[in-house]
Amino acid sequence: MKSIDDFLSHLRNENIKIWMDGEQLRYRSPKGKLPPELRAELAARKAEIMSFLPNNSALPTIVSDPENRHQPFPLTDIQQAYWIGRNESFEIGNVAVHGYMEIENDFDVAAVTDAWNRVIERHEMLRAVVLASGEQQILNEVPRYEIALSDMRGQPQAAVDAHLELYREEMSHQVLPSDRWPLFDIRATRLEDRRVMLHVSLDLLMADLWSMFIIFQDWADYLSGENVPRVPLDVSFRDYVLAEVAYRESENYKKAEAYWYDRLDELPLGPDLPKRQSQDVLRNPHFKRFADRLERPLWEQLKAQAAKAGVTPSGVLLSAFAEVVGRWSKSPRYNINLTLFNRMPVHAQINQIVGDFTTTVLLAIDSSKREPFTERAKRLQKQLWQDLDHRAVTAVQVLREMAHRSGGLSRAAMPVVFSSALGLDSFDEGAPGLCQLGTQLGEVISTISQTPQVWLDHQAVEQDGALLFNWDAVEELFPEGMLEAMF
Repeated sequence: MKSIDDFLSHLRNENIKIWMDGEQLRYRSPKGKLPPELRAELAARKAEIMSFLPNNSALPTIVSDPENRHQPFPLTDIQQAYWIGRNESFEIGNVAVHGYMEIENDFDVAAVTDAWNRVIERHEMLRAVVLASGEQQILNEVPRYEIALSDMRGQPQAAVDAHLELYREEMSHQVLPSDRWPLFDIRATRLEDRRVMLHVSLDLLMADLWSMFIIFQDWADYLSGENVPRVPLDVSFRDYVLAEVAYRESENYKKAEAYWYDRLDELPLGPDLPKRQSQDVLRNPHFKRFADRLERPLWEQLKAQAAKAGVTPSGVLLSAFAEVVGRWSKSPRYNINLTLFNRMPVHAQINQIVGDFTTTVLLAIDSSKREPFTERAKRLQKQLWQDLDHRAVTAVQVLREMAHRSGGLSRAAMPVVFSSALGLDSFDEGAPGLCQLGTQLGEVISTISQTPQVWLDHQAVEQDGALLFNWDAVEELFPEGMLEAMF
């Protein structure tokens, strides 16, 4: 019989999620029912499994509190890090966590505007602001939002191009005032009689990646005119955040805290990469996107080889990314910051609400060991799974404690980020649809994202069976040509 570690690894490789709900062992498989022999082994090893898995019954019960819905409430760890990172006094500061997208279609701008206002009405975090106190607040009422329209029909192509470039330059790196509504900017340009480009600038302080999918899907549904039923949302992001705060008193949270704090002395900081100039002098950093893809046949071959080695698709990409970063880092020991789309299962509607549920995990890398890539990937994945079992304590909290104990951090703590949305193994239920972000409305022409205090952000999704991956990076920070060579 396999060891419990190997057994759990097998389940993860098959994208089978298991968890404890009280004394019941639950599972979810992308293939539906499990084979009888596997179900039997799960039942036989229940006692072993229970010692490895957090018990969902230990999670706090979320309390719906509509009467206090519009009272201030705390920022999450990652929201607070993003909010503080907007300050130009921090390295790679003066940057909002932000996404910009251009979408073309035969839009009726009045109808697009009406649909967007319905989305604002349904999703309260689109009415949120951050107060000077460092708390967030959902506004009870906001004025109707109007999408400004520029009409470029009949203009010379040079004038049209200049107009689009002006919008792109202005909106792609916006830092909107977080204490004033709205935390988004949407404009439209009429290119032809019916053809319209939407320019969508969104501050992601209030919405994670899965939330963005919800927003765009609802926007498209309202725009289509279909009478799509929308069950009222009984739970608020505010309720969730307060439940998460309460969870910090639980035994599971205390175990996670002990796991990370016991490792503080051995955890490395971010990669020590060559730089053209100090990050301290960059006052208005701009992110550039590097993008490529693996077509379906090659990507399927790579996934098959990874499966034979016992490594998930996300695991092989993470390992390859770590190899590249390690080749350029002056120190062989460094961390990569993983972003996870983590929503605790505390309410039936939790996957339908908008908010920033993002959490972060520090993954320690040691590239000094000489071993085959497959072995390094398996070792890295095993470490990652162990870390994920203790993800209740975020990387932000770990780094705060490191700084507290050392009197400050000598260099950037987590400037290199890895994000994956490759199906269930990317740790999020909704990930398979994220590659369609924006396409619900029309043809996506351009996208770019940015994050404060981050130098390099790796993102990966699947689309039509192909792998799409990109880096959003602060190009002026690095020696000329370095990012191209790494990518």
